[in-house]
Amino acid sequence: MAWAQEMKSLVSDIKTSTKDRLQFVKDNQKDTHDLLLRFGKELKDMAQDLKHFLDKSEKDRMADFHKMMKDIQERVKSIFGDTGELLARFDKEMKKMAKDLKDLLAKSEQTRMADFKIAMKDIQSRIDSIQKHVSDLLGDYKEERKEAHASWGVLRKKEKAIAEEKVEKAKEAEKKEAKEEVKKHKVEEI
Repeated sequence: MAWAQEMKSLVSDIKTSTKDRLQFVKDNQKDTHDLLLRFGKELKDMAQDLKHFLDKSEKDRMADFHKMMKDIQERVKSIFGDTGELLARFDKEMKKMAKDLKDLLAKSEQTRMADFKIAMKDIQSRIDSIQKHVSDLLGDYKEERKEAHASWGVLRKKEKAIAEEKVEKAKEAEKKEAKEEVKKHKVEEI
């Protein structure tokens, strides 16, 4: 009996809340429609005002544009003239620097080659040292990897055993729960 009364009460609550929700949705729908109409009118008014403003200010904007274009053309002419002079000076300076560099390189060829050989000998020594160090590290890494592989194998076996034990316990719990459910239904039927 208690279940029937609770179901009636639940159905009554659902009907009441459904009516309230429908009314809320209708009110929101009306408010939204009114708001969209108002926004549409405001957008039309703003578009009309903008059109009038642009029509009135077109002459001023065109005059400003023509003045700006004239200023740009004059500036481009000025830059073009300055650029020619700058490039000529730069070309002259680069030729002088190239000559000075060529003279310097010719005078210091033997010194640079001797310095280069010393530097290369030092670099080769460092490379040999690095190669030896890397070889040692790789050997250590290989050993550590073998040990880790063995440890992971042991852990996987333990993990599998634990997982199987958990599955077995879950099955036993399900059986126990099913038995209790059957007992509960038998008691309710009596």
